[in-house]
Amino acid sequence: MRVLLIGFGAFGLWFARSLRQLGHEVIALEREPQLVDRFADWASRAIAGDATDPTVLERAGARDVDAAVISTSEELATTILATVALHDLGVKQIYAKVRSTNEARALDSLGITETVFPEREAGFRLAHRIASQAVLEYTPLAPGYSMQEIAIPDTWVGKSLLEIDPRVKHQVQIIAVRDSLTGGLSLPPDPNSPLKPSDSLLVAGRDDRLVHVDDA
Repeated sequence: MRVLLIGFGAFGLWFARSLRQLGHEVIALEREPQLVDRFADWASRAIAGDATDPTVLERAGARDVDAAVISTSEELATTILATVALHDLGVKQIYAKVRSTNEARALDSLGITETVFPEREAGFRLAHRIASQAVLEYTPLAPGYSMQEIAIPDTWVGKSLLEIDPRVKHQVQIIAVRDSLTGGLSLPPDPNSPLKPSDSLLVAGRDDRLVHVDDA
């Protein structure tokens, strides 16, 4: 996959690094030349230029990318102009970092693929982790639904998933079991294997049902 990244902010840098580690190509376009020089190694190719200029985008290879990610920390107008230019160049998948729900609504009206609100999502996950000491990780899936990594409830230790039957008794799905001592992950989990105190569960379902799993 070839992705065009616009903006070398903190979010963009970690996105570029992560995508490259997954074996994909990242072409970075940044307005500030000094940032291009400083962080060029984080991308497959880094270019200095104005992402609102269709000529600059085309020179960067925008017509040949599979997706574009707009990660600027500038005004919303810059993101809108870059989105319009990318649409005109035929980019089908466009993702943009936003700072508010109003910005997300404005970009959604332009037919953007998805808006990303990193601060809100990080705060949302942290709030759920703090609110429940049993929750080790929280990932929203849809309104009212999430995937969580939780500690094993005391009453489940020594029992198998077949005995506990969480899908029927709690209306949740156990996706995987992780052993925190070895780091091993059982996916899918063995339904006949007894759960250990060192295990954690990767569980998906409705939030109101997952709360009861935490308290089981």
